[in-house]
Amino acid sequence: MQGPTYFSQNDETAMFGWLGRITIVRDVTGEGRDLIIRLKRAPTDNQLRDLLALFFRYKMDMTPLAVLRTAKNESWFSDHDSYWFDGVFGQT
Repeated sequence: MQGPTYFSQNDETAMFGWLGRITIVRDVTGEGRDLIIRLKRAPTDNQLRDLLALFFRYKMDMTPLAVLRTAKNESWFSDHDSYWFDGVFGQT
C-alpha cells in the first residue's frame, strides 16, 4: 500500500505508536516507502474504525481495507456519506 505521509519525526513516531496500540495488528514491515500491515484476525468495529482513521490521517492508500467489509459491519462501513468511503471503495 502507499506509504504514510509524515509531517515531522514526532509525527512518524506518533503514527507507529498509534499503530502499535491497535491490538489487531500482528506486525508491520516496510518495503521502500510502503508499509505492509498484517492483522491477527478480522478486526472488531472499533479496531476497523481505528485503522480507517489512521489510514486517512496519514494519507495511506485505503483500498486494501475494502476486504474487511462483512455482513456484520456493512451497514456503517459501506456508508456512502462517511469520510472514508471514497478512499476505501472508490467513488460511486
